[in-house]
Amino acid sequence: MTLNVVLMLVSGTLLVRSFLGLFLRTRSRYAGWWMALLVLAGASSVVDLLSAVTGHAVAVGLGNGLGAATAACAWGAARALDHARTGWLHIASGPAVAVAATVLTAPSLGTGAGAVVTLATMAALFTLAAIRLWRTRFAPSGAGAHGASTHGTVAVTGLAVAVSILALFYVWRVGALVALGPSSPVYLDYAGASANALVVLVLLVVATFTMSELGQVERMIELRIKATRDALTGLHNRAELDRRARVRLAARQGPVAVVVADLDRFKHLNDTHGHAAGDRALQAFAGAVRRGLGPRDLAGRLGGEEFAFVLDVAGPDDAAARLESVRRACARLRVADGAHPLTASYGIAMRAPGESFEEAMRRADAAMYRAKRAGRDRIVLHRDEATADDVATADPAGEASAAAPAA
Repeated sequence: MTLNVVLMLVSGTLLVRSFLGLFLRTRSRYAGWWMALLVLAGASSVVDLLSAVTGHAVAVGLGNGLGAATAACAWGAARALDHARTGWLHIASGPAVAVAATVLTAPSLGTGAGAVVTLATMAALFTLAAIRLWRTRFAPSGAGAHGASTHGTVAVTGLAVAVSILALFYVWRVGALVALGPSSPVYLDYAGASANALVVLVLLVVATFTMSELGQVERMIELRIKATRDALTGLHNRAELDRRARVRLAARQGPVAVVVADLDRFKHLNDTHGHAAGDRALQAFAGAVRRGLGPRDLAGRLGGEEFAFVLDVAGPDDAAARLESVRRACARLRVADGAHPLTASYGIAMRAPGESFEEAMRRADAAMYRAKRAGRDRIVLHRDEATADDVATADPAGEASAAAPAA
């Protein structure tokens, strides 16, 4: 109980420090999530004291919900450092599960109602937070990137270690509770409320006193993303795609497909339905690309309505199949009333041994123009300087079909 009181007081002190020292100055999303965590940690300590004294089911359920919400905010803060947004619906799902489990088991378990589910939920959320922090630490554009400040790198590393320890501690709490029971001396001494308050207290102090550096890391990553991403579509911009593609082609020994795609009748769409419809078309196409390509594939906007992809594939047929999934997804999209279905022409060039990215791009671009001349909305594979194969076309019903080589 004494440690819970200390946790409550420390949470309040750190909250004031965080609000005055960082949030008012930067309006950082990471700082916002961390302040929410401090509020919930303090409230959880108060409710835990009440439930220990009264044993009331409402206090038990509220304490479990607040505990899970604290872990959810840690996950939100970790995602904010990586410039990922977290909706309140995602945050609320963990506490909702904890409260529901408490309500369902309260008649039989009393003050222990929902404990296993709550601790398992918190272990999962802290684990997700730790994974995200380590990902930020070692990501090419994250805290460990070239040019990142030493203090920022150390701060993210320290927080990642602290949250990882906390995640392991909650896994231990779940295991001890299930295996030993809530009244076991081992559980009470090494996994109970006092041990939990001590571990959380250390985490709060470590994270809060590195908040200035972590806020700087968040701003640095945001600037890097703005410098490497196309603002409208969220895909890589041309310079970043070129950089990543050179690295990929130098590292990969297997087949690589370089693709150039160009939206069909884009000028007509802009002239007829306005630039807002054109922007929606670009965003819708980028969304279809993200859903249709593989996790290791690269995609970027070259400019205007032109895009390029670098695909790790088994061969030409594999590349064509991925693009066909994108083509089919686009065919179902409408970006304006009365507008044609969203279509694009695709040119594929399989990287030849020793070939540079620029050379493969030129061949893919030539194949894309062949697709345009052949009627648009199709995928053309470049074979050599003189020929290209039309590997997918659109029939009147909008379905793909094989075609003879196009001249």
